[in-house]
Amino acid sequence: MDDLATRTGISKRTIYRYFRSKEEIIVAVMEDLMHGIEKDTRMAVEASGHPVDKITGAIGVVLRNIRQIQPLVLHDVQKHFPQLWERVEQFRAEKIQQIFEELLAGDGQDCFRKVNPKIFTAALLACIRAVVNPNFIMENNLSPEETIRSLFDIFMNGIITEEQKPKQITGRSL
Repeated sequence: MDDLATRTGISKRTIYRYFRSKEEIIVAVMEDLMHGIEKDTRMAVEASGHPVDKITGAIGVVLRNIRQIQPLVLHDVQKHFPQLWERVEQFRAEKIQQIFEELLAGDGQDCFRKVNPKIFTAALLACIRAVVNPNFIMENNLSPEETIRSLFDIFMNGIITEEQKPKQITGRSL
């Protein structure tokens, strides 16, 4: 609380007038962050007509917001406030599922390969939970931004160069 009071130039007494505990402050900050991400993501998706631009716009919103938070802070939330972390995970899963299932199912511009939207979003969510989490980021000395960019690059572009991509992956070629 001392650090917060010093950084904001507000006395601890004033802070406690609005918040009863550190937990209340953390919950308020995370709720505000999620609300902002939801609003800005919706605007980014609605602003573009092209499906790929919708995805890159949504990812851009997340990247701009995640830059403000140190991985150690997210680690502390995950460790000391598991119920709040579960809300963050649920929020993340719902938004990703909503965006990708809608775009993949309704791709009238043939921007995406024909893949099952449910399988794609389930795989993406599993990867996000495994990689875009404080423990993985800190253990591998990564930034959240670098982690998110790399993961979405892999999902959006794959790992095979254009020259090496097979015409179509079939059961026989695997």
